Amino acid sequence: MKIKKKKKTQNIISLIVVVALICSVLAGFGVNSFAQTNGTLDSGLRWSLNDSGVFTVNGNGYGEDFSSSLTNSPPWRSVRGDIRKVIVQEGVQAIGSYWFYSCSNLTSVELPDSMYKMGAQCFRGCTSLENITIPENCLEYYNYVFYGCTSLKWAILPQDNKQWDSNANAATYTHTIPDNTFYGCTALENVWVGSGYTSIAASAFRNCSKLSAIVWTGSTISSIGSYFPSGANIVGASSLQSWCSSNSKNYININGSCGGSLNYAYNIGNKKLTLSGSGSMTSAPWSNWRYFVCDVDLGGATSVCDSAFYNCEYLDGELDLSDAVTSIGSNAFYGSGYDVCFVRAGSVTVADTAFGGNDNITFFGKRNSGLYTYVTGRKTTYPDWKCYCISSHQYGESGKCVYCDKVENTMTIEPLGSHNYVYQYRLGKTLYYKCTHCTQEYQGVSITDLKLNFDCSLTTGSAYGSDYDGRFDIVRDGIINGRDYAALLSMETGNRTDYDMNLTNENATPETKALYRYIANTYKNNIISGQQESTWMGSVDYEMDYIKNKSGKYPAIRGLDFMNDDFSGCVSRAKAWKNKGGIVTICWHCGPWFNGSFNESQNETLTDEQWEAVLTEGTTENQQFLAAMDKAGNALLQLQNAGVPVLWRPFHEFDGAWFWWGKGGSDRFKRLWRMMYNHFTYDLGLNNLIWVLGYCHNGTDYGTDLADWYPGDRYCDIVGADTYEVSENGAEARLYNPVYKIVSDSKPMVMHETGLIPTVEQFECVPWGYFMTWHTTYITEDNSASHINNIYNSSYVITLDELPGDLYDL
Repeated sequence: MKIKKKKKTQNIISLIVVVALICSVLAGFGVNSFAQTNGTLDSGLRWSLNDSGVFTVNGNGYGEDFSSSLTNSPPWRSVRGDIRKVIVQEGVQAIGSYWFYSCSNLTSVELPDSMYKMGAQCFRGCTSLENITIPENCLEYYNYVFYGCTSLKWAILPQDNKQWDSNANAATYTHTIPDNTFYGCTALENVWVGSGYTSIAASAFRNCSKLSAIVWTGSTISSIGSYFPSGANIVGASSLQSWCSSNSKNYININGSCGGSLNYAYNIGNKKLTLSGSGSMTSAPWSNWRYFVCDVDLGGATSVCDSAFYNCEYLDGELDLSDAVTSIGSNAFYGSGYDVCFVRAGSVTVADTAFGGNDNITFFGKRNSGLYTYVTGRKTTYPDWKCYCISSHQYGESGKCVYCDKVENTMTIEPLGSHNYVYQYRLGKTLYYKCTHCTQEYQGVSITDLKLNFDCSLTTGSAYGSDYDGRFDIVRDGIINGRDYAALLSMETGNRTDYDMNLTNENATPETKALYRYIANTYKNNIISGQQESTWMGSVDYEMDYIKNKSGKYPAIRGLDFMNDDFSGCVSRAKAWKNKGGIVTICWHCGPWFNGSFNESQNETLTDEQWEAVLTEGTTENQQFLAAMDKAGNALLQLQNAGVPVLWRPFHEFDGAWFWWGKGGSDRFKRLWRMMYNHFTYDLGLNNLIWVLGYCHNGTDYGTDLADWYPGDRYCDIVGADTYEVSENGAEARLYNPVYKIVSDSKPMVMHETGLIPTVEQFECVPWGYFMTWHTTYITEDNSASHINNIYNSSYVITLDELPGDLYDL
């Protein structure tokens, strides 16, 4: 018996050794086979780590605190070495103590505006973290939060700091950067400090040997604790100078002199540096806080001194130097983010390293100014640098401009190839296109590059067939001529044109184009009112009449629903509303085979096998699916024939947990959306649709980023989000901001569903293009009669009677 027991013990030990060896081998290959990579915290927040090292937190509420001990460490402790990027999504209000303690490979962090608290030592020991922005509302953060982040170069602190006060049973203001906040951040150079601070606690910057400047946006300093680096500067208003002088602290005014008759002023609000006066630049005080110099106007400067904007990496886009600048010193713009540089002087001297550290810059200058000589002299190191004349080119015998890289009748942008480009929208000075022959996403081309190509043979007459390139056809009329060039010139100056934003469908009807342009031009200036109908409350106009009775106004947009296969009824009411001068939007609550109505009480969905079958072109299931879609498609065709444009909102709230079209996950949803878009647009010829993508911001997949659900710029025209958080409704910046992050200014953004209508003041802060209140009790009970009256009679809100009479005239 003893022998058998001993053998059993040996077997167990052997098994343990084998398992340990396997784990060791797997770890050597970078595999955490037995490590948890997603889960739900006690607070209800969800987390996940994907194969690319992106750690995502989503949900609503406050995350709990942890510690460095094994018994109370975060559940992702075993995989912390695999975390390379952290994304905390909107809705999360707090991340706790020690959450990312010793995540040594973490390089970047994105935190949401919804976050109010960051626990102590949260990022301690994140030795690869390069920069951090604590959200403005995250006032409650604690000691040692960035202790030992030895790669951290810059940080932005919120408006103030709070700490928990047990006596008050609440977090109270300290107005102090907490103890040891940046202790041991040996690479730290710049810190942005919110306006509420008045002091710095002991050791907050201990061993921050490279600290060059703290931008102090407040007007007062009362104390700076021990171990503050002797070489660091306090940058701020003149009110700080006396205190700094009395306490032996270095001080730099945000306004001052940078040359004999040349002055600088730094705007804390937009981080822009503006020079005034004239003459040579002899110093660059702002280089001490280079990470926070994000825009510059050189004014009347005649020169740029050595290292003036050295490694100001957040200076990007186009640098436009006036004709007064005739000298650019060594390392003047080394490592900046500029990709286009205009040098307008007739003669200019440029030091060899002036624009080093950037592999791709396009220069524009005057003929024989010396700029081309500079660029060609640096092409051994930077072979992709280009230089072009600002005005007309002078070609030699070889057909090449003798003052730049332009070759006569040769494109400066990538040849068309097999692509058929169609212009879509503009962001800044970059125009974006899609190809109608393939599924590639938009390609961006700078206005300056396009202008160069108007010197070639495509500038006159018509261009069709093999010569036609939609990248030159800004006005989308199938012809390349002076109208396109004029549009480019207007766009170059920053002026808004009717061609800045187009529908994804280049064959859209004139009425549809006109409606979209109206919405795009209204966006960020006013908000269009909307109301979803119910039809079962005794009158199909129940909600419309209710709003009319309370405010004397009708909503501009009427929301309809193909639910229960009410196609003929929706068509009839849509026509009638358009005839009243209104705008129509339609959604479709339908079952998983586009039958009847979706039943939220049942777990309706498709199996994995069904999903793959219906999304695979040519299968029987795919053909059945498309035929079922056509029930809505045929109704929409009737509206097209009647001249009715439709804000088409299929598969709404796709990132939620309740509709079958979202239950298959983000990848299948995107394939489904694109399948409907392509079928409706190209097979059915539906050209009266404005495609509205409607988030609900309640992702169900662990760690799913909202961007994962985005089908692509070429497949939607408007992007929105909805909310029914009536008690917390504040126009929901927490919804607007993460969606805006995906689309920027390329699409109008709308609040496509709401319960309580936000106030006008809230709408002015969060500029949705339109809102649509849901039906029945959402409009009649969640909104008081006085609130409805105030909304609908505000000059900021557009109602039915205020829509232009020529709304549908292009």
